[in-house]
Amino acid sequence: MKSLYPAFGHPKGIQAAPWYEIKGNDVYPAFGHPKGIQAAPWYTIRNNQIYPAFGHPKGIQAAPWYTIN
Repeated sequence: MKSLYPAFGHPKGIQAAPWYEIKGNDVYPAFGHPKGIQAAPWYTIRNNQIYPAFGHPKGIQAAPWYTIN
């Protein structure tokens, strides 16, 4: 499992606690996220693209929101 943390360019600045956890191809809000831990994934990773998943407040989206380089 990997964790994602806000970095220096994030509006809230560097954070000590992870905001997201990556489990396989699913990305879940972690204990450091402002909305807390969530049981449903907020994002899914497909072909180095990150899409909002069914757990995201805006729901499933057809277009990716992020790219992994």
